[in-house]
Amino acid sequence: ERMMAVVNRFQESLKSIRGAVPTAEMFDDVQVNAYGSMTPLKAVGQVVIVSPTLAQITCFDPAVAKDVQNAVQLALELNPQVEEGGMVRVPLPRVSMEVREQTAKQLHKKAEACKQKLRQVRHKAMGVVKKGKDGKLAGISKDDAFASAKEIDVVTEQAMEKLKSMVDEKMDSIMAV
Repeated sequence: ERMMAVVNRFQESLKSIRGAVPTAEMFDDVQVNAYGSMTPLKAVGQVVIVSPTLAQITCFDPAVAKDVQNAVQLALELNPQVEEGGMVRVPLPRVSMEVREQTAKQLHKKAEACKQKLRQVRHKAMGVVKKGKDGKLAGISKDDAFASAKEIDVVTEQAMEKLKSMVDEKMDSIMAV
């Protein structure tokens, strides 16, 4: 369960990484300073990708449009423009090969951090199993402990495979022209 939770968190973090084609999810991590506190962008406006080079944010309250502009500028280093009625237009530059390579490096770093977390979860679980094998835990036979160790290894392999497939899929998305 813990391993799959780690993998699921990693999968959620992948949504904010831009591939070759922009998606509304790339705006998910943007925090807007609205109403005196930091608020997720999706709580103050709706993001629509109009074309591969333009995103449009419709603010629910036109008064926060300027705050949304500043937040997008800071978080994504883009140059949005505020229009009438709380509309924010965000020109999206085409992704150069250099930027895609940097994004791929970031992806690999995130994947490695996730692998380390999976290893930590496995290590903790195997520590409990080792105590069971040594007879230090009451009510757990050596056979049960051995079977649990095999099960942990199988789950670890499944989690690593799922992680690898997600990374490969995202790499294809990033490197697509």
